[in-house]
Amino acid sequence: MTNLQSFFDRILPQSIVSRMTVILFLGILVAQGMGIWIWGQQLKAEERLRVSEVATNMGARIGQTIQFFSRLPREYRHIVLDQLRDMGGTRFFVSINSQFISLQTVSETSTIRQVRALIDDSIRSQLQLSDEMSIDFVRFEDLRILSGDNTMVNLPSKWQRFALLDSGDESPVVVVQLQIGNDEWAYLATQFPSGESLYGFQWFTGERLLTTALISFTVLILTIVLVRSVVRPLRLLSRYADQLGRGHAYQFLPTQGSSEMQATINAFNVMGQRIQKFISDRERLFASISHDLKTPLTKAKLRVEMLEDSEVRSKLYRDLDDLETMVKASLQMVKDAAIHENTEIVNLSDVLKRCVEAAEVARLPYSIRVPESLPVECRPLSIERLFTNLIDNALHYGRSVDVEGLLDRDAENVIVKVMDRGPGIPDELKLSVFEPYFRSGHKPSAVHVGLGLGIVKTIVQLHGGQISLGDRSGGGLVVTVELPLSHFVTN
Repeated sequence: MTNLQSFFDRILPQSIVSRMTVILFLGILVAQGMGIWIWGQQLKAEERLRVSEVATNMGARIGQTIQFFSRLPREYRHIVLDQLRDMGGTRFFVSINSQFISLQTVSETSTIRQVRALIDDSIRSQLQLSDEMSIDFVRFEDLRILSGDNTMVNLPSKWQRFALLDSGDESPVVVVQLQIGNDEWAYLATQFPSGESLYGFQWFTGERLLTTALISFTVLILTIVLVRSVVRPLRLLSRYADQLGRGHAYQFLPTQGSSEMQATINAFNVMGQRIQKFISDRERLFASISHDLKTPLTKAKLRVEMLEDSEVRSKLYRDLDDLETMVKASLQMVKDAAIHENTEIVNLSDVLKRCVEAAEVARLPYSIRVPESLPVECRPLSIERLFTNLIDNALHYGRSVDVEGLLDRDAENVIVKVMDRGPGIPDELKLSVFEPYFRSGHKPSAVHVGLGLGIVKTIVQLHGGQISLGDRSGGGLVVTVELPLSHFVTN
């Protein structure tokens, strides 16, 4: 099932509107194609029955006509034919020719073979005939008569009244030629009524294609309108969820859309209110802790002063200083994560240049390679704190720093690399360094207590970015930060 889903994900468009439109449109085409096929099969069955009846009756009439003329004395045949022609055009054209006339026939189809067999059987049963007989199917404009040098459509005007009536459609003309005496050939031509089906069944005529196209595009337009109305609340929900996930204050989302979408929006609103309440409660809690811890720490330091043993007093002082540092760092981390800033467009190149000034002040080697302009939509103070922590770590552990900044290939994200020449971090510890107070075996200090990368990761996630650690060629650590150019990337 997973492989099938992956296959559909590769071949189908990404958006819900496009996917549903494509699937429904293909479904409509398949349904109409099947409908045309079923209708065509029924039509073919009915047409085969009609053609069989017409062919049998036509063969009987042709047999009777040939039988009538063959029984007439030879000297009377042309007299009867002249009288018949004087009556004007008819459905039958009959002549007695002195030779067999070769005709340009239409393409052979299974229906034509079936009709020929039925006409042949009907004529032979009528005439009790065993001799050879020619039954050809010819287009009206290709019909040759009399000596074979004349075509029906090119007869002189005075002969038009003798001609076979043109039905005005594409029905073929059935021509039967039978030798009835020495140098005498009975020639009989008649148009097969509504005989277009003899050329083969046409599945897609212009009329059917136009009807299919109109139905398909009408349903397609209605589908797009319907799906967009369904997806619009979903997109709004996605944007609000993206804002909430990036640390923005919760905003109430109006209930709209279908009943299922309304239930989802209501659940999102309840979740947002709970998250907002949890954040407010946490901020109040840590503010209370900050205030309450000052008094016992101060009392503990005063009591340490009263100890006579200087060595014990010194050790307790160090422990209390470490405790105070960790408490301040923890409170600072909560504050950093909870700070609310408005996003704005900043030049990240300027931010990075300000951050590496610390290396210049400390007189440590550094380099920076960034374009002149690298605009990013972000929270300015948080972003500056992010890269300040990374550069400070590089200077502290590697005693040097190299910074690179560039856009990715799609020009949708900015990639910043902060590199040092320090001892690096083992692969098994690269994920653990983002945990609070993790310092790879070193004790906390007033400067580094193991919270810097935790704060960095929080800020990166608030901006919808990614952070990763890698080994630098020749020794050292490479911290890669990837941030979207726009703070809101949800479509």
